[in-house]
Amino acid sequence: MSVLRTLRRLTPTERGLVLCTLLLVGAIRLALWVVPFRRVRQFMRACERAPFRVPAEMPVSRLVWAVRAASRRIPMASCLTQSLALQFLMIRAGRSSQLHIGVKKDPQTGFQAHAWVEHGGCTLLSTPSEIVGYSPILALEDLSA
Repeated sequence: MSVLRTLRRLTPTERGLVLCTLLLVGAIRLALWVVPFRRVRQFMRACERAPFRVPAEMPVSRLVWAVRAASRRIPMASCLTQSLALQFLMIRAGRSSQLHIGVKKDPQTGFQAHAWVEHGGCTLLSTPSEIVGYSPILALEDLSA
């Protein structure tokens, strides 16, 4: 199915969400290439005052869908990029979430890092089996951390 056909089938709210998420994921990806993580978080904190709103009634599953859909179209949209974008959307929708960063050392692949978001005890963007073996080194409740 073409991208335009998919966009036409969405509600206006969902269409706006996915288009804004595309810009958000792209901006975060670019920022992570250029500046340190701390500066990206400061930038996102400054963006909290932007007029972009996520309806409070928007299901979390649609926020996850929007991030995944946008990330498929942004080259190298890493798990950190996606997790930052999802946490930003969750905050805009008035929902709490926690961004986790974990590391592990695998004998075959070496050192690995992974980022994921948790909400209400559920892991978002990653399955529980994908995060098994990662030792959490950082957990951020919101953009003020």
